[in-house]
This record gives sequence, structure tokens and C-alpha cells, in this order.
Amino acid sequence: MIRLNWTDKQKNRIIELSKQGLSSPKVAQQMFDEYGINFSKRTVARFIATGHTSSHYKGKQKPKVKDVKRGTEIVINKDGSTTSSTTMQMTSEQAKDPEFVLRAHGFNPDDWDIVSARNNFWQQNSVENGLIDLYQSKITVKPKVDNDIKRAVKVLTRDIKPLKVKHSLDSSRKRNLVIPITDNHWGITHLSDVQDKLSELLDIIKQGYGTIVIEMIGDMLHSDKINSTETVSGTVLEDVDMPKAIDEAMQFTEAIVVTALENANTVMIKSVGGNHDFDISYMFMIWIKERFKQAQVDVNNRYRTAYLLGHVLISIQHGNVNRKNPAQILANECRHLWGIATTTEIHSGHLHFDKTEDQNGVVFRQFSTPKPSDDWETMNGFVGSNKLMYALEYSDDRLKVEHFI
Repeated sequence: MIRLNWTDKQKNRIIELSKQGLSSPKVAQQMFDEYGINFSKRTVARFIATGHTSSHYKGKQKPKVKDVKRGTEIVINKDGSTTSSTTMQMTSEQAKDPEFVLRAHGFNPDDWDIVSARNNFWQQNSVENGLIDLYQSKITVKPKVDNDIKRAVKVLTRDIKPLKVKHSLDSSRKRNLVIPITDNHWGITHLSDVQDKLSELLDIIKQGYGTIVIEMIGDMLHSDKINSTETVSGTVLEDVDMPKAIDEAMQFTEAIVVTALENANTVMIKSVGGNHDFDISYMFMIWIKERFKQAQVDVNNRYRTAYLLGHVLISIQHGNVNRKNPAQILANECRHLWGIATTTEIHSGHLHFDKTEDQNGVVFRQFSTPKPSDDWETMNGFVGSNKLMYALEYSDDRLKVEHFI
């Protein structure tokens, strides 16, 4: 390495390149390209930091450093929080201001809350600004809960006034229609995914029926929470936009219920919760009851329920519990209905594939789901089931037509 005395022009050029954000090795390389001289990377770094090229310099003042824009390390945690670490210049008062700290880390205070913050302070000389206060700042933040909840409440209450549908009786409507809706997982599923199926279902409804029963068999919504994506038991799921999911679930439900009210003498809506949405589905059913006063809406927090359609006894349950002896439980819990019925069926979902089985005269119908495969299903290879919706036509005493949509 050639020892040399740098000219003022060379020193100014090094400072200029450093201001452009180039690292010491890149500054040394650029100087070589321009002057054809090997500038020591170490000496370049020393000059940028202290303003001197000699390794024997023992100035009394603290080493001067070049003001450069420092990087930020971002870590996304499993619990949905985000940790940000960076070095920044601020005053002690600014370090106590949550909004300033959030903005300094690149977070909008309107959308994020600080969970924890730690700012380590020291002072250092700067080439441009002299003695400055620096902080090694580390914060953990979470999305604001209020924003998502307010959005969800706004969606749920925007049309809370009852919807009046032109509803007429027609004695020629003899058959009944059952529409099982299970495992839609709104948030993973979007309206665009089921638009064609919904149109086909509405065409079937328009044929006209004596009674239409809409069965809400659980997991309509992917998450049981608004500001995070979790099942009712707390299992963390891939993130979805829950306010949007609720909005699309409302549009989907309203299209079916309104068309049913226009084309049936009686509309019944039965429900049970799922393992994903047991709590929030209860709230959703309250909205349905308030919105559609002309329908007979069953709001409950049970794991199973049953009803009589002519002489057909139908029990609905999500399918994640009561799997050992559901027929025996039905007979015990609904003895009066069991004695009246000539046909007994149990409708469920949960496992996302279609299956029908006759066990000693009790027909078990397990319905598939129209939802696209999510990341977990794709990872585990659960992608082979048919993506179906259903409509079942019954006479007074048995199933007559099964529509696969």
C-alpha cells in the first residue's frame, strides 16, 4: 500500500462520497477508479470518522462520526406483533413521546399501539452537527384494536333496520327446500369465489317452495376475533381481513334470504356455531334476526339443534363434537319429534368433504365446502375434495332431489 499525503481535493471528494451514503470500502474503490491510487479502506474509514488519516491521532475530543441514515431491523412475531430496532437521533422528550417514536420507526400512530419500548441513550460527535443525542431504539407494536372493531361494528350496524321483502303465499308450492351452508370461512373465501354458485342457488330458490330452511352449520367466518385471526379455542390462523369477511358474509346471506322470502311461504333459518367462529357466529345470527323479521330465525349458542320439516326430522351440528353416537343423542334429546318423523337425517360439515351414510335408518349427510384451499390445507395436501354447495328438495316425508352446486 502506498503511503501518501492526501490533497484537499481528495479529502473533499471522500467526504462528498461519504455523504452520498457509500460505505468506506466503496469510497476507497471509487477513489481508486478516479485517481488510480490505492486508498486504504481502514484509513478512509478513520478519516470519515475522525477527520484525520493518521493512526497516531489521539485527539481529546470524542471520535467524530458521519451522519448517515441507519437501517431498521423488522421482526414479525407469531402473536401478530412487530418488533422494530434502529438507531436514531432524538431528544429525551421525544423519546418519551409514543407518537414520535412510532413515526421514527415508520409506523402510523393512528394504526399501531406500542406494546413495549426501550431506548438506550448515548452522545456522540458528528461531523455536521457536533455533539448529538443518539438512541438505540427497540419497540414492539400491535395493530390498533379500536380501528378493526370500529370497522366491524360499522359493517354490522350500517343496515340494522329490518328489511321488508314482498312476501306472498302460494298454495301450489308443495315441496320444501333445505339449503345447508357450512364451512364458508369468509375471509379465506371471497364473493368472487362463489358468485357463480350463488347465482345457480338463487335460480333453484326461484322455482318456489312451501318452506325453505337455511341451515347455518358453522364456520361461516374464518376467525372468531376481529383484530386477530384465531379460532374460538385460540389457535392462530393465517391473517384475514375480518371486517371485509363480515361484509361479504352479509351480502351472501342477504341475497339468499331475500330470494327465499320472495319465493317461499315460510322461511326458517337454523344455526349452530363452528370450531372457528362459535362466538362471532352468535352475534352474526343476531344481525340476521334483526334484519329479516319476516323469517323464523333461531338464535342459539348450542352445539346442535333439530327441527321437523313435514315428517322429516333434521338435526344440524358442525361435526367437531358429538361424533360417537349422534343418532342416539338425537333420539334422547328430541323424543317427541323422533316419534313423529318418518325420516331422520343429521347434517354436518367440519371435515370439508362430501359423505352420505345410512346408519340403521338415520341418514348422515356431511357436506363439503366451496372455499378455496388455504395455506394449511395446501401444505398438508388436503386439496382433493369437491368444492360444493347444496340444495335439497324434500316432500312431506323424504328427500326427493339433491342439487350439487
